Amino acid sequence: MRRSRRHLAPPFAAVALPFAALLPGGCANAPRVAPAAARAAHLGHVAAPDWTPRELDEVMAWLDERDDWQDHGRPLAVPRHPAEKYLAGFCIVLDPGHGGKADVPGYKRGPTGVREAEMNLRVARLLQKLLTDAGAFVVLTRDGETSAAADDRLPDTLVRRAEVANHLARPDGGIGADLFISLHHNAVDRPDVNYPTVWFHGEADHAEPSLDPARYVGHRLNAELRCAGVGKTGVLMNDRQMHRTGFGVLRAARVPAFLTESSFFTHPEEEQRLRDAAYNLREAQAIYLGLVEYAYGGRPTQSPPEVRREGDGLVLTTKLDEGLPGWWGSDRPRILASTIAVFVQGERVPATFDSKSKVLTVRLPLPAGGADVLQVSIHHANLYKHHNWPQRYTVPVPR
Repeated sequence: MRRSRRHLAPPFAAVALPFAALLPGGCANAPRVAPAAARAAHLGHVAAPDWTPRELDEVMAWLDERDDWQDHGRPLAVPRHPAEKYLAGFCIVLDPGHGGKADVPGYKRGPTGVREAEMNLRVARLLQKLLTDAGAFVVLTRDGETSAAADDRLPDTLVRRAEVANHLARPDGGIGADLFISLHHNAVDRPDVNYPTVWFHGEADHAEPSLDPARYVGHRLNAELRCAGVGKTGVLMNDRQMHRTGFGVLRAARVPAFLTESSFFTHPEEEQRLRDAAYNLREAQAIYLGLVEYAYGGRPTQSPPEVRREGDGLVLTTKLDEGLPGWWGSDRPRILASTIAVFVQGERVPATFDSKSKVLTVRLPLPAGGADVLQVSIHHANLYKHHNWPQRYTVPVPR
């Protein structure tokens, strides 16, 4: 899925390479033209009259001299993904973490004092631009050092930041964001550690709508930032690995949410890269690409469940929606029947699904004790393995 930097047109590459040389570190970090990139540059000239294709044996030999994974000086390409149109209408809240304690010595700072709060905000503002240009509605919890919600001096700032997403006034008249992303960079007491992680709240079985976009974003951060520690651990992390009750900002979110720790500012070279807005753009572009790829795969949902009396029992019905356009092949099943599960009052119950009408039907006995409502959870996924949301309902029992 990753678009190769090798296919850049020569005019862009000619500008980008010298620009990359200005990244912090001077000559020690001066970019080199990776062998494979140089050899494949001819692909940008396929329309030239003297262009000739490479032979397989020659290209096979290139693999004996691979590119450096940590090629931080490679050209900075930020093309608009043609599938970004599927982000149109998304309502996203971006939360740049840790503003408000600039006066505290050593607070969230790298080895030479670079502040996490500032790198977080630069990434957020760049990402807001990328997503807004794609047609999404994007709100920041802070657009400066602090806001009424995002200020680490406030004891309830984690809840306030999540509440921005929970109560977002949407352009379509609804309430609540489609996605809440808290943007951070990591720290540890070892200067050699550097890799991205993306964190979700609670157990995986109850976090599917958050895990779906988080997975894409995590893999894109790996591919674009190219930290040395990629592959040493998983990119997706349960926040209860860190704290018994998870991260407060995710715990308070009532919408799909995840938190990025895109790299470690305690890694000396990474700290210097994170000072640079061009490197921040690489990170923002990675998150943008991950969200585009997620949106391209659709957001399954379903109609609100309806319950009617039938004889001595109840019949619950809902119509599932795979969240995909009417592309060629849409007449074929695009909901994975093996993923369909219905839970009533916390217990899984049998269900039947008609793949043509997409109607899900559940037959139930009358609730014990004369309960007035049923707690219903409906799970399903489309062929991209994207899970449905919202999933949980309180359904009145007809009398």
